[in-house]
Amino acid sequence: MKSLDNKIIVEGIRSQDKDILKKIYSFYFPTIKRLVIDNRGCEQDAKDVFQEGIIIIYRKIMDGKLNLESSFKSYLYSVCRFIWIKQFTTNKENSEKLDHFLEYDEIPDIEEDEYKQHEQYKLYQKHFKRLEKDCQTLMKLFLEKVPLKDIAKRLNIDSNHYIKRKKFKCKEQLVRYIKSDPNYIE
Repeated sequence: MKSLDNKIIVEGIRSQDKDILKKIYSFYFPTIKRLVIDNRGCEQDAKDVFQEGIIIIYRKIMDGKLNLESSFKSYLYSVCRFIWIKQFTTNKENSEKLDHFLEYDEIPDIEEDEYKQHEQYKLYQKHFKRLEKDCQTLMKLFLEKVPLKDIAKRLNIDSNHYIKRKKFKCKEQLVRYIKSDPNYIE
């Protein structure tokens, strides 16, 4: 099977082209699956790692920070390997079984901070989805920097003071959800 050109892949990920994303999955997932299964994981772990790898790459593309000096397959493998090592070592008993991974050098281009940011974003998204729909809508509008009067029109609310108070309560609820999550401390 012919591999995809790096430029086509990057543009396909940037534009979220479903055909390109399907090709990426069919071309490269078997390699990631083998990596995870060979290192005490299962197929579901591989799917999760693969998806997280694509998300990290997407975010790097959108931030203009992707420096793709090798084949996309090698880059994706490195990112996914890094994610699997991090997930694998969070379990203390697994950290003793890390010998297989330690024979490799550090992964270029993926930093610890980027991984932490990705994990924080996942935690945020998980709990954002728990908020009531009106809170989600309100928070999204504030994040998009929609002016207060436009938010009031969209939500059919007359009082700017009420909108500010509601936003504060929604944000407070989100923070409580996040802080009560066992993964928050990590």
